[in-house]
Amino acid sequence: MANDRPKPNSPDKKGSEVDAEESEEGQAESKGGNFTSPEGILMLSIAAVLDGIGLMLFIVGTWVAIDDYGMLDIFGMVVIGGWMFARSGVNATAVKKGIRRFVTSSAIELVPFLGGASPSWVWLVYKTLKDG
Repeated sequence: MANDRPKPNSPDKKGSEVDAEESEEGQAESKGGNFTSPEGILMLSIAAVLDGIGLMLFIVGTWVAIDDYGMLDIFGMVVIGGWMFARSGVNATAVKKGIRRFVTSSAIELVPFLGGASPSWVWLVYKTLKDG
């Protein structure tokens, strides 16, 4: 029955102040980004694979005529764009910010040599996760 006793608060803080601080800490953690959540790990991995294959094709493509003909770009736009659309919900500011980032990343990826050399999919997923 020792567990039935209420826990004493620290002498300089009242119960409501402790609860307010705990809720602020929880909000700060959620604003920081969920990079280690299953969603974050999966999407960062997909983005890293897309950018990694694009970089390898860029490096090898300078000596040998190899091109993906935009297949990586289309796959990235469908998968990452669909994830961003599903994640944004009905928040108007998040949708505007997400569309701006998506268009920027897609435009960079569609430029032939710039798209292969830049990690724009990883940047897009990182910024999306960071902003929550």
